Amino acid sequence: MYSIKAVSSLTGLGPETLRAWERRYETVIPARDSNGRRNYSQQDLEKLTLLANLTGQGHAISKVSSMDTEQLHKLLAQSNAAPTSDQTVFLEQIVDALMQYRIDLCEQLLKRALIAHEPLVYVRDILSPTLNEIGRLWHEDKLSIAQEHMFSACVTRIILSMVNNLYTLSHNRPGMLFAAPSAERHEFGLLIASLLAAGQQYNCYYLGADLPGKNIAEAARHLKPAVIVISLINTPPDAETVNQLYALIHSTDTAKIKLWLGGGGAHYLQEKESLPDRCELITDIDHFNLKLEQLKMLK
Repeated sequence: MYSIKAVSSLTGLGPETLRAWERRYETVIPARDSNGRRNYSQQDLEKLTLLANLTGQGHAISKVSSMDTEQLHKLLAQSNAAPTSDQTVFLEQIVDALMQYRIDLCEQLLKRALIAHEPLVYVRDILSPTLNEIGRLWHEDKLSIAQEHMFSACVTRIILSMVNNLYTLSHNRPGMLFAAPSAERHEFGLLIASLLAAGQQYNCYYLGADLPGKNIAEAARHLKPAVIVISLINTPPDAETVNQLYALIHSTDTAKIKLWLGGGGAHYLQEKESLPDRCELITDIDHFNLKLEQLKMLK
């Protein structure tokens, strides 16, 4: 349960705003303790975070307050998918540079944007739309495999370099281990997650993709992270991937470590009611960032 002070800190909404929204729109109705103080649940916090993001983008609270969490997530995804004029110019510059095999210019543009924005804004508003656009052009044969590979290597290099620059390893900070099990070869989700975690000063241990579950567990035994972040992109997940996931879950080395799963494959398992009980689904970038903030408060 969260106090009104904690919710205010996590969402950026002032206590007066929270009370006004509760009174006028019944956005959430928190429980009360014996002294009448408000106690907010995890579900309350998630909904208020979504409402804070949407009203910050110009949506009227009177229009969105009655929506449930699933509807709010969809509306936020639609809002984030609509590019601004600045985003459009950036995408055009990146694509033009890549068409000319100017990977040096691509790197300059990506670095300049990263320096100018906070990690969450950079990931959500710049990097993710750019990756989606490059992927679309490649699927339509408007970019070659060589160009797509060059761009992927450029993004990987920039993110890992920034992760190393954002923090210094410290025993006083919680750690996060990032990996994808066997047959999962896509790394961008893991890279993005590690950038957000580094931005919040977590110790980040990046293992990458296509690793047997027992090797991930062995690394966790030595590194002792608070959380293992797993990416499952293939939809549905490969049978070997699922086997390796269960090997990781049932390892004694990970018994006391939180397991967070994200990606299309994780959503597939959730929809089929096959997501292992020990695993928590991370729905999107904003949800992951919220979980990072919440975990820090518990440490």
